[in-house]
Amino acid sequence: MSTSPAQQEHLRQHRRETVLYMIVPLAVTVFIVLLGVVIILVLPRQSQVSILADWLMTVMLLCPALICTTAICLGLIVAVVLMSRANRAAARPLQQLNEMSQKVANQTTKAAASVNEVTINAASRFAFLDRILNVFDMPDKDTKANPHE
Repeated sequence: MSTSPAQQEHLRQHRRETVLYMIVPLAVTVFIVLLGVVIILVLPRQSQVSILADWLMTVMLLCPALICTTAICLGLIVAVVLMSRANRAAARPLQQLNEMSQKVANQTTKAAASVNEVTINAASRFAFLDRILNVFDMPDKDTKANPHE
């Protein structure tokens, strides 16, 4: 089986990207380290020890710390992506719940308004009874104790 020209071009592109993004940075890093080693070997003995101690501290302490914090940062990035996905998934149901709540609130307001209207109408129809029923109320302190005097 022969591969099609499109597949061959894709394979060449993949190799090019592999070289560009992985091998070239590795080669540059190795070159910088070798250049540093040559410079260290040329320096006097005391400077070599100081530079070597700094380099070992960097490699032994800071690189593991960087590696550990990278894992934590990646975990946080994954958490943010998952929260964003959950937010998008919950947006539509929450919007529907909001619309339903608004409808219920509107219906409740209409029902309360109609109950208030019926109550006001009933109170105005039976207002004449208020005078009759006040006969049995206790007299106010301002009025006389015996109104027939």
